[in-house]
Amino acid sequence: MADCALRRSLPFHLITAMIKLMYKLLTTCCLLLLSTFTHGQTFSDTVSEQHQLIPGTNVFMIPPPAFAPSPNFKGFQNPADQSSMLMLVEIPGPFSEVSKGFTEEEMAARGMKFVSKKDVSVSGIDGVLIEMEQTAPGGMEFSKCILAFGDNSSTMLINGACMKDSLTMAANLKKSLFSTVVNAELKANPRNGLNFTLDETAGDLKFHSVIGNGMLFNRDLKIPTESEDKAILLADKSFVQMEIADKKAYCLLRLKKYPEDFMLLEEKGLNEIEVDGLKGYELYAVAESDKTKSFYQVILFDDNDSYYIFAGAYATGMDKAVVDFKKVISTFKRR
Repeated sequence: MADCALRRSLPFHLITAMIKLMYKLLTTCCLLLLSTFTHGQTFSDTVSEQHQLIPGTNVFMIPPPAFAPSPNFKGFQNPADQSSMLMLVEIPGPFSEVSKGFTEEEMAARGMKFVSKKDVSVSGIDGVLIEMEQTAPGGMEFSKCILAFGDNSSTMLINGACMKDSLTMAANLKKSLFSTVVNAELKANPRNGLNFTLDETAGDLKFHSVIGNGMLFNRDLKIPTESEDKAILLADKSFVQMEIADKKAYCLLRLKKYPEDFMLLEEKGLNEIEVDGLKGYELYAVAESDKTKSFYQVILFDDNDSYYIFAGAYATGMDKAVVDFKKVISTFKRR
């Protein structure tokens, strides 16, 4: 599916532009998801032999028949039909705020048709189950169901998706959503669920959180950051595989998909880079509307039609931030 269909934003108002970027990368999920809610169903309260732990989390689910753990995201997908999936996304924001975005008005603004919203409880945790539909670019119609739950510090989204006319698949995805069990006693390291590692200490940064397929770093662990250089680094992996013929042009295209309207700094160019055996490009940019905001981007392409993206925002003139971003990115290793 086209990358533009995977880069929408959640209506989340606690964050800086870089966090908004992450939500754009994330709610990608929300553009591919599905289901039809059936009244009377209840959530599982115990883990059975059929349940599988989603790596890097304390969440167990029973995936639909033929589904397997996804190599591209936390969750499960059908190897024979990549439009059908169950994707888990973690957001470092309170459930009360994240859930405000799931309204008919917000969804309509993003081209999604609101169907229903129902309060639920998942292992004693407050949540909502949201149904929606969407027509993707090219005319494909998707049905989606999003199970969202959390507390005052974080929110989990479990997104189920399939083609609108796949009624059997829709029923199987719904059954899986209702199998969700959270083991509060299991202390999970969310970084263990990612397929790459970074050493943030190489650049005097601190690990803030895992969001979707990526990680967020800054100086002081505050959102928005209060550090003098405003340094914040996002490292992420693409959710889907897509063939990119002109990789250099794609890096410039990605620059236009951020919340800020960034402009390439021609004098610094678009430069080739290689890390952990993967080749790609780095670039420098500045916000057209606010020259006090600067930006550094690296995209590395693998052989499986996927890519890793590193997006660093910082205050213009604070060039040590870029030096530190580069130090952290240089430690990138695939598992």
